[in-house]
Parts: sequence; C-alpha cells; structure tokens
Amino acid sequence: MPFRRLIEVELHHVDLGIGYELEDLPAEFTGREIGFLTDRFAGHAGLPALVIADGEGRTWRTGRADGPETRITGSAPALLGWLAGRSDGSALESDGAPVPVPPPL
Repeated sequence: MPFRRLIEVELHHVDLGIGYELEDLPAEFTGREIGFLTDRFAGHAGLPALVIADGEGRTWRTGRADGPETRITGSAPALLGWLAGRSDGSALESDGAPVPVPPPL
C-alpha cells in the first residue's frame, strides 16, 4: 500500500507541470513502477506481445502471451511515461511495428 501511495504522489507531481518531470523520478521508483505496469498489462489482449528494454539492460515482458514479439526500447523515464499514459511513446524506438498505445489505467 505505501508504494501505491508513492506512485500517486510522484506521478501526480509530474502531472502538475511545474518543472518536475519524468526524468526527475528516482531510478528505483521508475524501475519498480515499470515492473508493476508490465505485470498489470501481461496477458492483455489489446497489446501485442512486447519486450520492453531500457538503456541499463533491464527488460520486461508484457502484452499477449502469443504472437510475434515487438521490442520497445527507450530510457526508463520514457518507458514509464508511455506505460502510465503520460506520453505518446514518441521518445521510444520499436523494432519495426508502431509503438502501441497501452490500455488505460
């Protein structure tokens, strides 16, 4: 429960638009929230099978369990912003398929 509250504080702080950006989020927080969101979207029929990778060598899997995998890469803050619906994913790279829109939280 405390981590869920921290998510509310951190992400809504970014949402205020007062200079605190996704890149300002603590690295530990960012990685943990990416893990939470990829777990949340695992098996979701609205997402293709995805392999998500940041620049530090961490990877996560999410989306459908079947079908061809699409690899999405970017910085951890950019990945979090996209997964959390705070950005359109334009800062991310894909291995060919367009970057999909994650389901709403």
